[in-house]
Amino acid sequence: MFCNLHVHSAFSLLDSILTVEQIVNYAKEHGQKAIAITDHGYMHGFVQQVKLCKKHGIKPIIGCEIYEVNDDTLNAKQDRNHLVLLAKNVTGLRNLYKIVSFAATDGFYTKPRISIERIANNNWGDGIICLTACQAGRLSRLVMSYDMYNADKWAEKLQSTFDYVAVEIQSHDTQEQYESNYRLIEFANRKGLPIVVTSDAHYLSPEDISAHSIFVKIGQDRDVGESYEGCYLQDENDIYENLKNFDAKCIDKAINESVHIADMIEDIDIGLENENQMPVINIPAGYSSHEEYLK
Repeated sequence: MFCNLHVHSAFSLLDSILTVEQIVNYAKEHGQKAIAITDHGYMHGFVQQVKLCKKHGIKPIIGCEIYEVNDDTLNAKQDRNHLVLLAKNVTGLRNLYKIVSFAATDGFYTKPRISIERIANNNWGDGIICLTACQAGRLSRLVMSYDMYNADKWAEKLQSTFDYVAVEIQSHDTQEQYESNYRLIEFANRKGLPIVVTSDAHYLSPEDISAHSIFVKIGQDRDVGESYEGCYLQDENDIYENLKNFDAKCIDKAINESVHIADMIEDIDIGLENENQMPVINIPAGYSSHEEYLK
């Protein structure tokens, strides 16, 4: 049974119209045993995700689609590449906190950003499963430009940084996605890397694409075109239909890989049963109370 590993909630601000409740309910209604939320740059929805998943007997997969760049100290325009990271265990979750926190503070420039070198140098990839993301991912861009030398080097860098790496193809029935999927499958087979299929969901069903397009245009003042075609929550039937031009055995393996990855991920305790933990703030001299200092 397919597991959705690349999903955006409304916490991907002005980019997704899916609520956390809709995402979890979809998994429940379609018999999917696990569901990921991988919002752009942030993890604001994961506590709600865990609570709802626990309520419905579904495994929550905590993740983030980060923006990786060559130089996260450079406050200037540079390519931002997407990369999906999933917490495999408690160590991975803590490292995901560190990655997202750095990207949103020291690495921030118009968007939260971080370099793979920083992740690798700090061992922040420990306990994390990496998916190569969409057509805005570095691997897709490299294979689409026939830069196989750097594609090889990039895949090797990911493998040396994270616990597990899978090449991501996406279930979108467009010509551009077909070409990207075709080249990514060839690349993964040559490198001996696993292939996983996702839908990069931003809305609930195909009928919602018009509403989502209007939403993005209002929020970002740009036309969407085909960039979100097929970006809805999917089950196995949707995937086989959208990817009917590919070898069925290859798609079988990509679907099974989504289950394999979900099975690899531990049931992470995020401390929902713990008492609230508040930081101790030492107030400066001259203030009689925390309330006075806050005001």
